[in-house]
Amino acid sequence: MVQRVVDLFNGAFAKLGDNISTSAIMLARQAMASSKQKTEKPAPQMAEIRDLAISGTSGTLPAKLYTPMAAGHAPGPGLVFFHGGGFLVGNVAGYDNAVRRLAAAARIRVLSVDYRLAPEHPFPAAHDDAQAALLWVFARAETLGMDPGRISVGGDSAGGMLSSWLCQWAVQNGIVLESQLLLYPLLQLAEASSKQRKSPDSHILGKPALMAIRKHFVAGADVHDPRLAPLYGVRSSNLAPALIVTCGLDPLRVEGRAYADMLVAQGVRVNALHFSMMPHGFLNLTGLIPGAEDASLDAYEAFGRFIGTLTA
Repeated sequence: MVQRVVDLFNGAFAKLGDNISTSAIMLARQAMASSKQKTEKPAPQMAEIRDLAISGTSGTLPAKLYTPMAAGHAPGPGLVFFHGGGFLVGNVAGYDNAVRRLAAAARIRVLSVDYRLAPEHPFPAAHDDAQAALLWVFARAETLGMDPGRISVGGDSAGGMLSSWLCQWAVQNGIVLESQLLLYPLLQLAEASSKQRKSPDSHILGKPALMAIRKHFVAGADVHDPRLAPLYGVRSSNLAPALIVTCGLDPLRVEGRAYADMLVAQGVRVNALHFSMMPHGFLNLTGLIPGAEDASLDAYEAFGRFIGTLTA
């Protein structure tokens, strides 16, 4: 089953070649949204879900605020979440189940943010939107039920890149974040076909996907820009504590571990979780991959313990 999902994923990205049109990517986005119920198990009910509009640098960004049943009295800790999808696909609606599970398991309010996607909006649009969203949250934290002294950022894959870079940007700008939740994060794009990512075509997010991201999102920008390579970015003991999740069937596992090692070397508190039998993207495949739901809940509960919303 895992291999079938891998083949489908890489097959789809292999079609994102040099001649891909915007309409083709739009169809891919629609296909991912329509398949959500087939790939995911039902998610928990929330105490409240609010649709919000964030003031971005180029208009408003849709967002949803998830308050779980066990969130506790406001204001409490909050997580600003950025979805994955290689900066080409994915949105808040497609991550609804995953974010519900995260909010409920970690007992934390989660603001899930849409950001602009390529090829319509190549780099640095997504990064600009993520920065604007974080500043928007700090300016309105208490109206969101969040303690401004306990704001975290997090995301999976591409969202992990946005989150890790935001933590580095925050240190440079005197902003204190409580933690960063990095779920199989994409932390650099310079070595998409290097030996570092052994047998990349055999995994979800293999070489076809990584090359598509470089072509349509990076779009000629310098892949060594710190925003595109947080693995090689700011080193500081003031970086936010990190919970980092890696997967055995994921070429990004090497850089995830390397980032954890870098943070530890700086004296930053890190909890690194590794799921040896999970592929990249397993958080959204709970209805397809045996053990994916349990693994996702383990990761989310670990985050709750990491920030103190769970005590056992």
